[in-house]
Amino acid sequence: EPSAIEKKIGSYIAELIPDGATLQMGIGNIPNAVLAQLGNHKHLGIHTEMFSDGMLPLVDSGVIDNSRKITHTGRTVTSFLLGSQNLYNYVDNNPGVEVLECEYT
Repeated sequence: EPSAIEKKIGSYIAELIPDGATLQMGIGNIPNAVLAQLGNHKHLGIHTEMFSDGMLPLVDSGVIDNSRKITHTGRTVTSFLLGSQNLYNYVDNNPGVEVLECEYT
């Protein structure tokens, strides 16, 4: 769980992310704090090394739709997953998610 300071940092970063941006997220409380602040954004994309649970609420709400990505339009691109069974269930046989080698992501 992000601390109050991490949440504030996440809020500042989220303000800098325009609608339609493609995100690369890292590991830790700061990336999770940023993701938690993106609920009012539109048409975000994901092209990241790690795909985690923090992205699922944004996928479920339609914030992440990958519709404005220049490559792999409409698909989340990642090289590994770290999270709950819910995350693995979402990715399993999902044509909207591509798991590619690390040097590509």
